[in-house]
Amino acid sequence: MTYGMSLQVLLEGWCTGVPDVAVAGINLDSRRIGEGHAFVALQGSRAHGIQFAEQAIQSGCAAIICDELADLPDLDVPVVRVERLSERLGELASRFWAAPSDLLTLVGVTGTNGKTSVTHFLAQAWQHAHGSAGVIGSLGYGPLDDLQPADHTTPDVFRLNELIAGCLDRGVDRIAMEVSSHALEQERCQTLQFDAAVFTNLSRDHLDYHADMPAYAASKKRLFTEFVPRFAVINRDDLTGRGWIDELQTVSQVLSYGMAPGAELQAEILAMDADGMSLRVDGPWGGAELRTVLLGAFNASNLLATAGTLALLGMDWDEVIAQLEMIEPVPGRMMRFGGEPGQPVVVVDYAHTPDALAQALQAVRAHQQGRLLCVFGCGGNRDRGKRAEMGRAAEALADEIYVTSDNPRYESMNSIINDILAGLEQPGQAHAEPDRAAAITQAIRSSGPGDIVLIAGKGHETWQEVAGQRIPFSDVATVRAALEHAA
Repeated sequence: MTYGMSLQVLLEGWCTGVPDVAVAGINLDSRRIGEGHAFVALQGSRAHGIQFAEQAIQSGCAAIICDELADLPDLDVPVVRVERLSERLGELASRFWAAPSDLLTLVGVTGTNGKTSVTHFLAQAWQHAHGSAGVIGSLGYGPLDDLQPADHTTPDVFRLNELIAGCLDRGVDRIAMEVSSHALEQERCQTLQFDAAVFTNLSRDHLDYHADMPAYAASKKRLFTEFVPRFAVINRDDLTGRGWIDELQTVSQVLSYGMAPGAELQAEILAMDADGMSLRVDGPWGGAELRTVLLGAFNASNLLATAGTLALLGMDWDEVIAQLEMIEPVPGRMMRFGGEPGQPVVVVDYAHTPDALAQALQAVRAHQQGRLLCVFGCGGNRDRGKRAEMGRAAEALADEIYVTSDNPRYESMNSIINDILAGLEQPGQAHAEPDRAAAITQAIRSSGPGDIVLIAGKGHETWQEVAGQRIPFSDVATVRAALEHAA
């Protein structure tokens, strides 16, 4: 569908003297401006958007909508100032794209870890059961079988509405969306209507952005208290989630899930092996046993979140269980390679926080009886405090560790590695190798049948961020090459 609207209608009730200009799109990002679009210029963290007005005009911008703070240069297109513009972005997007989130089922998933897995598990189940599903998150945007590359976990409010409207136009009426703490703090989800929201867990991350853990938790909680979904699906095993349940029950229908006693929807792991695990699930809709190819107790928890959400939104319980058994691993999340005669098992996972790394190590340990080797690093120009914590987690849970690079950005790789090694009791026992491909290859060559090698941190990513450039690199491709060479 082609969207368009008069600028007068778009801004009705907010200001006077608006010119009668046809608008074919709206964008905050001047790089995304197309012919006939309106460019929305706001004060950002580093600069005011009005500085990019000329770039927007060169791309075909038909009008500029700005806040009261803009210092306006002479421009060749109409410029309209709107009071409290930052508070009205959601309404502006909703007006232009006709409130698309009202017209489909939208599930928001927040938490430190598990967002990508739960959104993709939901979308896989909907795709199997109904023929279509959409996803918005770190692995891409749009219909599950035709994802566009993602530049943010949760895009800005205009892009969000455009994506949701685009899914509707393609016959998709169910979307699972990752909702990051940054997105909630920066009001990117204004006016969206969530039918259900899921909280997976909270552990240390993004403390370069949030003041402390309570502030980080408060950002996550906004998905439930400000957007008030009909259903709130909360991980009771998580201390933060457990503390929210009573309060959220006053505004939403809450379903608690977890592996420990006390949750309304519970799972018990019956068996684990190198090919997956067997579970027993019990809840308000009944009990059932199932088999999954997924690895790790945390994926049992992710399956519970998926099951509860599907059931609350109306899927028959027997169908829910059938769908859970068909769910495949998400790209870059506990992806299993190797295991052929003479080979170790190699698992690639996105774990890049202390808690996620510990959980991933515990998960693969439970599935394999040999030595456990771990390759990981930490991102540059990000929360420096978690580096030593990740080192401690790896040293405590792995038999052999390889500390390497992981998106060093503008920091020295060796400096980051030294921060990680500072958390180890025996740093001399760790292998320090800045070249990530070399570290992965060395770890695989040092392992053998019955061993398992966890490659943590980058998951689905196909680049390394180094000094402002994205250099092509893939853990998955490197693992495949190393296994092929070792065969």
